[in-house]
Amino acid sequence: MAILDTLALILGQTILPISLVVFVGFVLARRMSLNTQTIGRVTFYLFSPALIFRGLYQTDLDYSTVGRTALLAALLFLASGLLGWFSSAKEDRRRRAAIALTSALSNNGNMGLSVSLFAFGEAGMALAMIYFVTTAFLGNTVGVFVASSGKAEPLQALRRTAQVPMLYGAVLGLLLGYFQVELPVGLMRSIDTLAGAAVPTLLVLLGAQLSHAPIQGRQQVLARTALIRLVGGPILAVLLCTLFGLQGLDRTIVILQSAMPTAVTATVLATEYDAAPNLVATIVATTTVLSLVTVSGVLWMLS
Repeated sequence: MAILDTLALILGQTILPISLVVFVGFVLARRMSLNTQTIGRVTFYLFSPALIFRGLYQTDLDYSTVGRTALLAALLFLASGLLGWFSSAKEDRRRRAAIALTSALSNNGNMGLSVSLFAFGEAGMALAMIYFVTTAFLGNTVGVFVASSGKAEPLQALRRTAQVPMLYGAVLGLLLGYFQVELPVGLMRSIDTLAGAAVPTLLVLLGAQLSHAPIQGRQQVLARTALIRLVGGPILAVLLCTLFGLQGLDRTIVILQSAMPTAVTATVLATEYDAAPNLVATIVATTTVLSLVTVSGVLWMLS
């Protein structure tokens, strides 16, 4: 009974609130024409950078913890991608790139930040931001090469990275927080307003994007990729956290973030570089739905 009570608490207080907001976005996009590209851009260029800046500016983080979290996020990104690549050796090059991409890119923005906030508060979300910024950087560099099957120019990948405002928000937040620079009240209130819009908009946007995701593809491929992303990720995270001696909330957040479903960003990259975009969209939808169960399980084990 204790196990069931804990699971019910996790579902009711963490997963259900997130699922309801995602569902609202899904229904809204089905019933009316929503410009998800515009909503995505506003979130990408304003809300998310403000949220990350505020979180890292206001939270007293140990900078060795920041470095370890970023390192583990990078290692998990690469290890998951390699698992996806080697597990799809019989597929053609485009589908193999798609499977590697969907195995590596986890949804540490829309879902990862929200789950961390609801489950572990502001301190948990601050650590999740470090993980998110790291995977966003890798997604726009390594992810570009994977999606293009190695054909993208290095300069193109660097240009994409320079266009990720979350990186600037993270660096500014860490620097100003470290040197204890006090910002004017008016400016801070503006940042608070933008940051407050980030989590709900991210979840509504996720629902809207999922409403257009096709459901097609071989079940074996979908099952294998979902297994790598939702089960393989946390197992790898436990091993790496043990290897690096990570404990407490740091360990909890790294394992939780590694359990997130495939990011919608994977669909954007797959479409741009023709890396089996329909398969990628199906994997995104499948892993997101399944993650409602698997993430609940991971939260229960972490509790």
